[in-house]
Amino acid sequence: MNVVGRNFEHGEELHRYGSLQPARIRSHEPAELERLHAYFLEGCTEDLRPILESTLGDARRIRAGYDDEEVGDGLAAVWYAASAIVELGAELELDDADVRGAAAAVAEALALPLPAARYTLFREVVGSPRLLELPPLVAIEIQLGLLTGFDVLTDVSLWVQGSRGLEAIVALGRIDRPTRRVRAEAKAALRRRSRLSLLGGSQLCSAPVLRFGEAYAAIVGHLGSVEPSVAEAYLSEAAAALSPVIERERLLEHSAGRERTLVASAERRLMRLGFDLHDGPIQDVLALAADVQLLQQQVYPFVLEDYREQAHGRFDDLSARLVELDRELREIAHSLETKSVISRPLGEILHREVEGFSERTGIRAELEIRGDPDSLSSAQRITVFRAIQEALANIREHAGATDVSVRVRARRSAVELAIVDDGIGFEVERALARAAQRGRLGLVGIAERVRMVGGTFELDSRPGGPTTLKLTLPRWEPLTPV
Repeated sequence: MNVVGRNFEHGEELHRYGSLQPARIRSHEPAELERLHAYFLEGCTEDLRPILESTLGDARRIRAGYDDEEVGDGLAAVWYAASAIVELGAELELDDADVRGAAAAVAEALALPLPAARYTLFREVVGSPRLLELPPLVAIEIQLGLLTGFDVLTDVSLWVQGSRGLEAIVALGRIDRPTRRVRAEAKAALRRRSRLSLLGGSQLCSAPVLRFGEAYAAIVGHLGSVEPSVAEAYLSEAAAALSPVIERERLLEHSAGRERTLVASAERRLMRLGFDLHDGPIQDVLALAADVQLLQQQVYPFVLEDYREQAHGRFDDLSARLVELDRELREIAHSLETKSVISRPLGEILHREVEGFSERTGIRAELEIRGDPDSLSSAQRITVFRAIQEALANIREHAGATDVSVRVRARRSAVELAIVDDGIGFEVERALARAAQRGRLGLVGIAERVRMVGGTFELDSRPGGPTTLKLTLPRWEPLTPV
């Protein structure tokens, strides 16, 4: 993205809007927090603007909490810069120039020397609670990326003891693949025997990441432009911050296994229900349609001539209703099959579902997909598909809508789905309670399915409409060797 650091070259951070002087000397100028926000906004994408605006609002509340405009402004600016770095990193919009520029801005806001501002910003970023909401791999890349961004290390890798031995799961900076010397340093760090070593003229430094007091992972890199003692301080902070992130990765890995088992079990039941529909009620409907046609032929000679046309029309109506019932049952049976949802492009599946809904109901329906939906896991794909299916079924039966909007956004950190209709609306709590009493658990089922994969579900409506259904699913992929 390079919105902050575009004017910094050769490691020389000269802040675009002035030299590194205390903010209080320039009290007639805009507050540092607002200046920093404007700096981050410059050149950012439209998707990031609402995120940065929300971050600014939180930073203003932090500033107010200090009850001192001058002190609070600088400290809130640090928090804002750290939060902005995390958000940019989460959206793959962060580069080293942004990191260096943000540090220069913090130096100006707090009237600190640049090295001190860098370390202050580094501690604020790696300790951000927001990182624990991101996929672990994304959080790790943000945390370790600051080490190369500030030139503490020229390259950095994270090592764990995997099922196939010692493995590097992240490698950043001026390195294609970790060397044998780096691997040896990682092994020594896991045994807690190495801090800084000189191998072949290259200074390697490392730090173990502890879990319950035992070394579980190791950070390794070649020393950059800082003194070894400074690098050790950075690595110590990074190792402490990485510990809960890696622990969350382990928990997610275990949860993913259970989630796959639960989802697979639920989908097998749905597939069995689809087969039962095909072999039972659908065949019964076909038999009933044949009986109606036979009855029509048998009764027709006994109907008075004046009533024959009317009777013929009634029988035709019954036959048409049975044909429609057969079609709907077959659609339901087909929709319960998830093999195509997993194997075929998700965008194609969703477009077919939304277009089919519009054709059957006459309701205008619009689908917008942003990002790469095919990168979702099988459970996420099924959850998104089922949620759209159930929401559209509810709209068809109850909403009285004329327009429906379906938005799917696959971000790096989460999958977001929003379905909005302009129908009559309802009181959410009362409607859900009535539906549960009647055994109609469609929306409740969506919420439960989303909860099973660790997501959030929100339903907003009121009498007169509109109605908005939103769900967010966290993205997670297992850490694999580089």
